Amino acid sequence: MKQLRQLLAALFLCILMTGCWDRTEINDFAFWMGTAIDKTSDDKIKVSAQIAIPKSIGSASKQGGQGESTIVVSAAGKTLLSTCQAIQNQLPRRLFIGHRRSVFLSDSFARAGMSEFLDMYTRNPELSLRTGMFVVLGKPPEEILKFESPFNPFSSDAVLRQDKFAKMGDVALRDFLINFSSQSMCPVLSAIDISQGDIAKKDVVNINKLAVFNKKAEMVGLLTNEESLMTLWIIGRLKVHFLTAYVPEGKGYVTVDETNLKTKISTKIEDGKHLIQISLSGVGTVRENNTTLDLSDSRQLAYVETALNRHYERVVMRTVRRVQDEYRTDIFGFGERLHQEHPEEWKRTRKDWENKFAEAHVSVKIDTNLNRIGVNGPPPKAGSFF
Repeated sequence: MKQLRQLLAALFLCILMTGCWDRTEINDFAFWMGTAIDKTSDDKIKVSAQIAIPKSIGSASKQGGQGESTIVVSAAGKTLLSTCQAIQNQLPRRLFIGHRRSVFLSDSFARAGMSEFLDMYTRNPELSLRTGMFVVLGKPPEEILKFESPFNPFSSDAVLRQDKFAKMGDVALRDFLINFSSQSMCPVLSAIDISQGDIAKKDVVNINKLAVFNKKAEMVGLLTNEESLMTLWIIGRLKVHFLTAYVPEGKGYVTVDETNLKTKISTKIEDGKHLIQISLSGVGTVRENNTTLDLSDSRQLAYVETALNRHYERVVMRTVRRVQDEYRTDIFGFGERLHQEHPEEWKRTRKDWENKFAEAHVSVKIDTNLNRIGVNGPPPKAGSFF
């Protein structure tokens, strides 16, 4: 009996020591780092995948460039999933999408609507909601995947990092879905312009615009660089920025490093009209003074603050009015604030908010507080000690 128990115990231990029966070794995976999505002439969806070449990553990183560290594989189909399967059929390893950094959409694909894209990307649990998203202007989006960055072996990651430092919002799939699924707010995406130059020859890509979308997930237009930055300030995604304004009293320009940027939006209802008050503020440090003013004098420093406030109040108003008149999409979150402050009014207007947004009366107030002027007050002059 004792021997039988020992035999059963040994058999049980053997079962525990069999290991993982459904394991997949890392050498069996093909790591999908970036995606480009476009429309073909016959209305199919074209997907291009940037696939890492493991044996080349180390050497490419030491050389400071992409080199042969990736390959780009493309396929076209009726749906995104069928196209991804066609890409898998071209590879000897199983695709792994968990490390993907960015998705690049063509202008035509974004304007046609992204409902198919959003459906697949919300159903698949393997897809990261922190994946960066961009609209590519000027050339097919797969050109970004072939871009050789001198700073990163993967262009999909290099562009994502550049977007962070370009202050264009660092918009991920998660942010797009949150705004798209809200009752009133419409999403925006960073736009990459590669219309100039040959990107394959290590030209620098420009991320200086925002693409505007409506509630159908259709791209309806673009904002300029200045309009994009003001939009990000309004929606609370811009935290630091350089502000430049002409100061009439000093007959020159001043540039300020503005930090701690804050936003407050309030709404009122008067005589059936929606009044939106935008209050923006920040704390600044003077970085360049090309005026005749001595900024150590508080009265002259006030001239600079006033000039900055008035200039950017005009810029913000111009941005809001353009979005109201041309795009009629609430990318600023005015409807969300109205819903919070006046829920009964929101119930009456939410079905017609597109028109109500375009008709809303908007006012802007900016309060820039310059608490540092640098080492010296007045600009240096010939013969003066600096």
